[in-house]
Amino acid sequence: MSADPVHAEEQDEHHLVAQVKHAGAARKVSVSMPEDLTAAVQQRVGRGKFSQYVTEAVTRQLELDLLAELSELLASEHGPVPERDLAEARAAWPDDE
Repeated sequence: MSADPVHAEEQDEHHLVAQVKHAGAARKVSVSMPEDLTAAVQQRVGRGKFSQYVTEAVTRQLELDLLAELSELLASEHGPVPERDLAEARAAWPDDE
């Protein structure tokens, strides 16, 4: 029996999410950021919390990237979400727009 590449990809992405949420030991990296952005983060979080703030931001971005990829995968497999369903969702969450 051959492995299903779509499901293998989904399992890999699930594993990535698990790794992101349960990251182990920290590794020091160097990142270049605009000065005004680093100053804003430092002012917001104070000393000693910069890495945690950036880690949480990168984690959130990875989650958003994976959700976008999942959305694209589902759309390619099942087609776009019917307008009727979108209208129902908008009615259920009117403040979301």
